[in-house]
Amino acid sequence: MNSDEITAYVLLARNGDEAAFCKLYELYYKDMYHYAYYMLNGSEDIEDIISETVLDAFTGIKNLKHPEKFKAWIFKILQTKCKRQIAVYVSNRTNLEDESASEILRQEDTPYDIRVDLQRAMSKLSELERNVISLMVFGGYNSREVAKLLKSREGTIRSIKSRAFDKMSQYLAEY
Repeated sequence: MNSDEITAYVLLARNGDEAAFCKLYELYYKDMYHYAYYMLNGSEDIEDIISETVLDAFTGIKNLKHPEKFKAWIFKILQTKCKRQIAVYVSNRTNLEDESASEILRQEDTPYDIRVDLQRAMSKLSELERNVISLMVFGGYNSREVAKLLKSREGTIRSIKSRAFDKMSQYLAEY
């Protein structure tokens, strides 16, 4: 779907067309899921976070001033929800730390799965690094767009991305 078609769906959704909003949801669901999955380290709360994001977007789309920026707008909502959930994890200290996952993964009968390795490598990154990688890899944003979203400099974003990929590569090489 090209950008003109997406903008047309956004305009329809803004005027109350539920089917148009559903089309937008279908278009971005996978990217949103991947972003939330890696931001929240595979938590069971991902579906809830996405549902809350979609509900907020559905109720707030009437206020979206620039229809061509729908993707950035919905990802900003998702990013905020993920950050809030991370804060809940930190304050409650109830999120699954690496301990149980590490024990399960060290068992000899555990099948090899690249997603688990990638998730573990992502969990070694800081929140900012996970955010940058998720936006670029799963959200499809370039460094300039990520810099705008995160209110940072483009060079800083590229440096963060480079360091994060280096950390992940080093971690994956060890395993």
